[in-house]
Amino acid sequence: MLPAMVARPHSAFDVLPQGLHHVSLREFRDVFAYNDHRAWLFEGLVLACRALRQAGCGRIYIGGSYVSSKERPGDYDACWDPAGVLPSLDPVLYDDNLALERRQIYRGDLLIGGAHDGPAGENFRFLSRDKVTHEERGMVGMKLNILELLNI
Repeated sequence: MLPAMVARPHSAFDVLPQGLHHVSLREFRDVFAYNDHRAWLFEGLVLACRALRQAGCGRIYIGGSYVSSKERPGDYDACWDPAGVLPSLDPVLYDDNLALERRQIYRGDLLIGGAHDGPAGENFRFLSRDKVTHEERGMVGMKLNILELLNI
């Protein structure tokens, strides 16, 4: 279960408290896909999660305005853990030259990076900070469960 959103100085929207908050995909949908626009973005996230899981990815992390109280975020910002991912992964999910195509297909920003130290964790750390204030804010972590992805 996710904690309540908190107000931050210099922020127009409430955000998750600092830290990584783990939920299921269903719980994530129930909390964040609460209007038509957010549901449309969520559909793109689910497509990305299915493609990532099919290639062996086990976890994804979501930050940015989608996991805030903003009524109409422009997209979602996520990074996925590269551990165990097979070379069969669609290049659109990792090739920065295909970022526009990635946004068109999956409706959000998807970066490589897990919640760990080292170069692979840089994108995670980037997404966990407010773009304006640079304060750390909460992110959501999800285990990519194949059965849940097929039934959502």
